[in-house]
Amino acid sequence: MKKASLIISTLALTLAPVAAFANPQVQTSVQGGSNSAVSVGAGNYTNQAVSNDLTQTQVGADGYYGVDPQIQNSVQAGQNQSLTSGYGNVTNQGVYNNADQTQIDFPAYPY
Repeated sequence: MKKASLIISTLALTLAPVAAFANPQVQTSVQGGSNSAVSVGAGNYTNQAVSNDLTQTQVGADGYYGVDPQIQNSVQAGQNQSLTSGYGNVTNQGVYNNADQTQIDFPAYPY
């Protein structure tokens, strides 16, 4: 019984700082876009583009605030649909996704 109590108390003390300073920083971004076009006849020009740009930054300061960078999620999607009927028609489509994710963690320094 004493051995079990010692193990439980040791485990509790070991995890206490984690529980006391746990501050999850979760950044989630969901971006989507879609275009649809119908061109009928002659000499039509269809230009479609979906652009998704994302910048996520997390800064952690262990020694000062007990905050660590955590989870960054990014979901980006784009869709273009076009129906062209006739002659001399031009269809230009593009999907552009860009995600920049940065995590900076300043370690703790002893006083």
